[in-house]
Amino acid sequence: MSNCFRMDLKRSIFCKKFCAVVLGVLIVLIISTWDDLKMYTRWGDVPGYSGPVDTLAKSLAFDKFKIVVVFLLGGLYTGSYCSDMQSRYIRSIFTRTTITSYTLTRFAVNCLAILLGMLVSFGLYSILCLFGGMPLVGSYVEGFFYGAFAVRHPVLYLIMMALQFGVITVACSGIGLLLSVYQANLFVAVGTCGLIFYVAVSYIPSGSIFSILGLIAMSSTWGSTVSHRIMFLWGMLYPLTIYAFCAFFFARRLEWRKKHGLI
Repeated sequence: MSNCFRMDLKRSIFCKKFCAVVLGVLIVLIISTWDDLKMYTRWGDVPGYSGPVDTLAKSLAFDKFKIVVVFLLGGLYTGSYCSDMQSRYIRSIFTRTTITSYTLTRFAVNCLAILLGMLVSFGLYSILCLFGGMPLVGSYVEGFFYGAFAVRHPVLYLIMMALQFGVITVACSGIGLLLSVYQANLFVAVGTCGLIFYVAVSYIPSGSIFSILGLIAMSSTWGSTVSHRIMFLWGMLYPLTIYAFCAFFFARRLEWRKKHGLI
């Protein structure tokens, strides 16, 4: 399993594709917050009034570019099974490892790649804003559920935003990975990530505890009385539980395909 894990890390993170995806996400973040950047950098009309924590929080709550980020990060490793099938490499893999190990490494590395990509992109965006003369956090975020916490711990809150958006992207990619074992098509697998995200954001009611948009916006889907720790824990466990179920059914389908000689 360790050899497979190292190989998957090289294919998903330690490669040019990861750098290209991170750059793409960074460009999307800049475009989605461009109006704020023009206003609040040292060259704008209100320099220093707002920071990257504020502009990212606003973008995650209201901007429609989020689906592009899901597509980009979902493309990192969601199609790995499709690549293995199309290259016939999967037969060689299963001579050295088990279906369980293959599934665990695929899903673990996919999760790590997406979360790291999100964290690096948010970090680079914040550094660019700081070079532009913006403070790390301003007053806009004070109106959010985590407002007081964000002002006191802006770096930690920035990481929390990246992780929250990241695990939701992970859950969407997990469904794409699961679908790929039924239809080994790279475009279908990656496209499913964006489609699932769009459906979840559009059709899960905003007042529901399962509201994806509410979680990404870092608002409380459990009401204003719930603690920050419980809300963030729910925001992590809910998408990761979906991801775990996807991994389970992915392995079951692989076993079926191997039993029937389809691998």
